[in-house]
Amino acid sequence: MWWSVLPQLIGAVLLLLAPGFLVAWGLRYRGFDALALSPALSVGVIVIASTVSPFLHVRFNLLPVAVVAVVLGGIAWFVSRSRPRAGTVPGSGLWRSAAPFVAGLLAFVVIGARVMQAIGAPEHFSQTYDAVFHLNSVKYALDTGNASSLTIGDMTGGGFYPAGWNAVATLVASTFGLDVPTAVNLTSVILGAVFWPLGCLLAARWTIGRSAEVALAVGVACASLGAFPLLMMDFGVLYPNLLSISLLPSSVALAAAILRVSPDWVPRDLPAVLALLLSLAGLVVAHPTTFMAWLTWTAPMVGFLSWKTIKLRKRNLLRVWHPRFTVPLISYCVAFVILWAFLRPPPDASFWGPYHTAPQALGEAIVFSPLDLPAAWLVAPLALLGLWAAARQLRYRWLAAVFLIFTGLFVVVSGFPISRIRSILTGVWYNDSYRIAALLPLVAVLLAAVGVEWICHNPYIRQWFKRVLLRSDSRTLPSGLRTALQRGAAFVLVALAVLLGQVGGVNKEVAQASSKYALTPNSPLVSSDELHLIQRLPADIPQNAILLGNPYTGASLSYALGDRRSAQLHILSYVSPDLQEIYDRLANVTGDPDVCRAVRSEHSYYVLDFGLTEVHGGNHTPAGLLHLDQNPGVKLVDSQGPAKLYKITACGDN
Repeated sequence: MWWSVLPQLIGAVLLLLAPGFLVAWGLRYRGFDALALSPALSVGVIVIASTVSPFLHVRFNLLPVAVVAVVLGGIAWFVSRSRPRAGTVPGSGLWRSAAPFVAGLLAFVVIGARVMQAIGAPEHFSQTYDAVFHLNSVKYALDTGNASSLTIGDMTGGGFYPAGWNAVATLVASTFGLDVPTAVNLTSVILGAVFWPLGCLLAARWTIGRSAEVALAVGVACASLGAFPLLMMDFGVLYPNLLSISLLPSSVALAAAILRVSPDWVPRDLPAVLALLLSLAGLVVAHPTTFMAWLTWTAPMVGFLSWKTIKLRKRNLLRVWHPRFTVPLISYCVAFVILWAFLRPPPDASFWGPYHTAPQALGEAIVFSPLDLPAAWLVAPLALLGLWAAARQLRYRWLAAVFLIFTGLFVVVSGFPISRIRSILTGVWYNDSYRIAALLPLVAVLLAAVGVEWICHNPYIRQWFKRVLLRSDSRTLPSGLRTALQRGAAFVLVALAVLLGQVGGVNKEVAQASSKYALTPNSPLVSSDELHLIQRLPADIPQNAILLGNPYTGASLSYALGDRRSAQLHILSYVSPDLQEIYDRLANVTGDPDVCRAVRSEHSYYVLDFGLTEVHGGNHTPAGLLHLDQNPGVKLVDSQGPAKLYKITACGDN
């Protein structure tokens, strides 16, 4: 099944890395750094292209993305032409240089396999509430050639919508001629198995170090947590959060470089600032709440830089309070407070309550197993060791502070009762435990890398390892054989770590997610019978037909799955007065001329009846769509099991 789309998957990986790689190359990044920066910069390029395309009256596809990439790459080259190449460090051995690539490939294989296992097959789709909007939005963008955040909300009668994910998935679909579910699923694989590990590796490389041990630890750790990326493909479905959180590590790495948290060899100049601005453009349009998570990550970095600056200049108070230092610091604090207060969803969208007690939530955060997932037996011990090591080392204390902040936020959202204080602290993330839970893995991965670094650089542990591995034969074994034994032991250790990392939380999340993508006669959104009926729609009704139906039953997916537009493309789409007239009074269509007038106005002569089963188990079927089999003004056109397609005949021919 997945083998049939392997060429498209490989092509989509190259497609989504190439624009950012061109810009990174222009900024004089080289080697692994250029590759790891590519996802964040690519999304920045894509959202700029999708935003400007409507103003230029150009369809959004590969062409405007390529043009924007070339333009930004040229600007990057001009700005950075005198900058030394960054990313290749003098004196790096072959294995140290290759280790991040190996770790990235390892993570790609492991995460990609688990994501594919969770989805099941390329043509499957999420049987969840938000899938209606997300799948239809990709189809809408393909039909209109418009994936701009400024206008894609018109699909549902709304306004601005952060459509970064929609633009990325649309680009994949349009470039390779894929159907909507397959394009969405390939995008999910790439975000989880390529974007996420590359970002984690870059963040670790730029904040902890470039040792091979750190790289391999990050490659294994980022594939060993159930809370991301699988959780975002399970709950919601939250595809925009999947994209934005996969970009978060790269943005954190760039902030660390600029705020002097990174090692000295990481460049902290104008090209780094430009790279951060472009990555943040993609992050904001992917999902603003993750931009707020990035802002939360930077607060301890700013505090660390301020403390270090004050400590260095404490003998000269005039230098401490120099405007060059105080103005940026005050500006950052003011911007943080303003954004925290205003860049948040409306209160009616932040209705989620706690699901645990505070002690239970604290325990889950400490072992990185939120939302009743089993403990992360591989990552949690290493991360807690890393937390201990970070608290003891000045250069990592900011990371310990990040752990405390996100642990506190998770405890508040998951264990505190609904209150004003809770909304102030966690309303940025809809007061939703799932969205904050998905932010914990990045903290865990970096702390685990600190823990591994501490182990590898502890002289007593290193000596013990050599004695256990080589024992008394160390003097008689050739150096080449000793090296081979050490590499073999490392290979076995990594293999065991990969296997251990999949036990518990990852396995449970794969099982939970796979149940959301399974296509069965009882699927909660679109059953197998309903899908078969949807797939026959092009043969049953005209291309310009507008279908009526209860969107909560999945009838609205006739657009993304059957190429026939529904009157509501999202469950919460705007309902016009004429459409409401049909919903309320279709049962009286034979005797009420106002109903036929509304039918003609909406051009809605067909009704999809998927019964009363709704995705969340509610009851929202309009009165006019009930008992259609007893309505003399409609005629059965097609059926598959309990799924039925009716035509309104009382209002004349369409």
